[in-house]
Amino acid sequence: MNKIFFLVVIICTVSFPQVNNSSKSMDLFSPINVKKFADYLFCQRDYLRASDEYEKYLLNNYNDTVAFKIGIANMKMGNFDIASKKFSAVSPKSVFYDLSKLEHLKANFRIGNFYDYRNLYEDLNLNQDFKYTFEARELYNFSYFFSDASLPPRNKILSEFPQNEQPQINQFYDWKSSPPYKSPLTAAILSTVVPGLGKIYTQEYSDGVFAFITVGLLGYLAYANFHANHNFRGWLFSALGTGFYGGNIYGSAASAQIYNAKISFQFFDDLKKYLEEHNYFIPLINFCK
Repeated sequence: MNKIFFLVVIICTVSFPQVNNSSKSMDLFSPINVKKFADYLFCQRDYLRASDEYEKYLLNNYNDTVAFKIGIANMKMGNFDIASKKFSAVSPKSVFYDLSKLEHLKANFRIGNFYDYRNLYEDLNLNQDFKYTFEARELYNFSYFFSDASLPPRNKILSEFPQNEQPQINQFYDWKSSPPYKSPLTAAILSTVVPGLGKIYTQEYSDGVFAFITVGLLGYLAYANFHANHNFRGWLFSALGTGFYGGNIYGSAASAQIYNAKISFQFFDDLKKYLEEHNYFIPLINFCK
């Protein structure tokens, strides 16, 4: 009888902890713990895994805060298309509705949909209740610098920015309204008149000097050989000189195009750096304080 009693006690001792551990294991995958884990990953800047965990949570528990965080996580990862869709899906009844509209605008800006950005902004601006008109308006003005649309008047754009930012915005406006491009036609004409001068015009100084010396030298060698009745060598140097002269004209025009591409790239790069340095894309709410 005693043996049976002790056997029952042992079985109960072994089995109850297993049931308890199983229960704890199930709790780890409960919606509230999934959300807590996602929040932890989000604040650790592990946005990819945070987004995945938030998506698991949303399968059975829709939450505007979670949906908004998924949008922010995708913005951080550079998935602007996905972020745009997440922000646009936030309910008008949500406390994050206006903020989501602002982030939706930012996502379109980061994608490069500047025309769409302006249309979306103008639609929102008609709504007097939109809370983030000022923040959206600044990027609205920047969108003109990034696109081929006609610039609004200078004073209108400058008035939208704080006083301390206006000098730099004014420089951007100057560049956009009158880009310091070099004319390929002018470069070609200059090199036609004086070999290499078109390259110097496009600030390719060493190439310009090399072209001038080379064409001049080949021309001199052609003349000298014809003068000495070495016709074959005269024609050879003439052909080489003509080919190099023509290539110099074409190269000067191409050099102007390359110069223009470089300064355009530098301009847009400066714009992007300015926006990043002045925190234009930082979310206005911090979930990880």
